[in-house]
Amino acid sequence: GINTNVSQEATDSLIRKGAFKKSNVMTVHNGIDLSKFEKVSSSQALDQNVINLISVGRFNDQKDYPNLINAFAELKKNITTNIRLTIVGDGELRAQIEAMIKQLDLDNDIVLLGRRSDIPELLSQADIFVLASKHEGLPTVVIEAMACECYVIATDCGGSAEIVGDTGQLVPIQDSKALATALQAAISLSSKDRTQNNKKARARVEEFFSLET
Repeated sequence: GINTNVSQEATDSLIRKGAFKKSNVMTVHNGIDLSKFEKVSSSQALDQNVINLISVGRFNDQKDYPNLINAFAELKKNITTNIRLTIVGDGELRAQIEAMIKQLDLDNDIVLLGRRSDIPELLSQADIFVLASKHEGLPTVVIEAMACECYVIATDCGGSAEIVGDTGQLVPIQDSKALATALQAAISLSSKDRTQNNKKARARVEEFFSLET
C-alpha cells in the first residue's frame, strides 16, 4: 500500500524517522475549491486609509496569537500608517487573548470577529493575511488567503514554506520582532508590488493546490 501525507515536510520527517521508505509514501497536498476562494470585489470597500491585517484560526496554543499581538503592538510603535487587525475564530484561549489586547491598549486596533462563514469575503477585503502558529501540518487557510489574493506572512511552522514558495514572506516561529519586521516590510511595499505578488500567489495555488490538481 501507499501512504500519503499532506505536506512534504511531514513526509520527509517520517522517512527520516524510518517510518516509511521513499517508495511507499507520497505527498498529496490538501486542495481547496478555488471557485469558492477568489477575490470578491466588495461594494463596501474598506477604508482605503487603513491597512487591514487578518488572521484566521482557533484560539488555541498552536495558533500562538500572543506572538501575533505582540508583533502588532511592536509594529504600531514603528509606523505611522493606520493599521487594523481582525482575528476570526474562537476557542479556549479567547479570554486570555482579550485580556492581552486590553493590557496592551489595543482595543481600538484589534477586532475579534468570532466564528464566521464569510471567510472568502473577509480575506478579499484584507491587505495582509498573517499566520503566527507554532506548528501546522499544511495550513489550508494560507492557501485560501493566497487564492483570495491577500498578501501572506506566515511562520515557517510546517507546510507554510511549500505553500508560499517565492510569494509573501516566511518568518521564524515564536519571534514577534521578526514578525513585526516582516509586517512592516509588507506595509511599505507599493500597492503595485503587493498586487503583483498576490497575482503570483493566486497562480501558484491554481497550479499546486486546486482540487483538480
